Amino acid sequence: MDSKRFRNAVVPVAIVLGIGLVGYVDFATGVEVRVFPLYYLPLSISAWHFGRSGALVAAGLCAITLLGSNHLAGLRESQPDIMFANLLIEGVSFATVGILVASLKAATARERELSRTDPLTALPNRRAFYEEASRIIAINERLRQPVTLAYVDLDNFKKVNDTLGHLGGDYLLRRVGQVIRTCIRTGDACARLGGDEFAVCLFAMGRDDAMAMLQRLSSQLTEALGGLECPVTASIGGVAFLSAPESVEAMVGEADRRMYAAKAAGKNGVVLDVIVAQRATSC
Repeated sequence: MDSKRFRNAVVPVAIVLGIGLVGYVDFATGVEVRVFPLYYLPLSISAWHFGRSGALVAAGLCAITLLGSNHLAGLRESQPDIMFANLLIEGVSFATVGILVASLKAATARERELSRTDPLTALPNRRAFYEEASRIIAINERLRQPVTLAYVDLDNFKKVNDTLGHLGGDYLLRRVGQVIRTCIRTGDACARLGGDEFAVCLFAMGRDDAMAMLQRLSSQLTEALGGLECPVTASIGGVAFLSAPESVEAMVGEADRRMYAAKAAGKNGVVLDVIVAQRATSC
């Protein structure tokens, strides 16, 4: 069972049992000892794992359990309306705390995503790429499958900034990001490493398939960017590793060298080599 299915199956049961346990402690300690803050623990767990909907459900359960345990312990209101008022107040209190916890979780998730995303192209950034590529390497190593990493550098990009300004350059970089996204598969990884430099990591893909994919990427980039006032092309260098390389840094270094070879050969092309068994050495 994967972690998500485990969470969806087990955590709700644990939360309900936790609320019930707190209710029993509330009943056992009587009406004079106030242990209601203990309800905030299962409430917070529910809000953290299941968001606002989980917070509201848990808040209702906590309020009902608190009221019921106190009544079983002997608490009696002087008027029936007071019981409903207490239920409402307790429910609002629990719901408020739960929503705050859920909002904190959502804000944390947004901040984490922003820290892993390039704000201009919306592609993963260098940090996110290294993490995802490391995961791909580990899977390929277990499956004994090849993995290819390619380094993409735009040709003549400086002329775009000089002629069209930075807004024109930003538009071009976004177009590059869109093209790369459409070319790779779901299990692959891509990123903007910085400036006009991009990278892709191709899951379980050897030299022949990788060459076909990278040539298609090169062609689509030329087509997408060729109609601009300052036409831009891309030099792509890649390495197909038939055994798991030492690190993502090593893969990037090897692909970077092939990218410079593509530029030296006249730009707007693809250079792809194979490393059979030896591990790549980091730069």
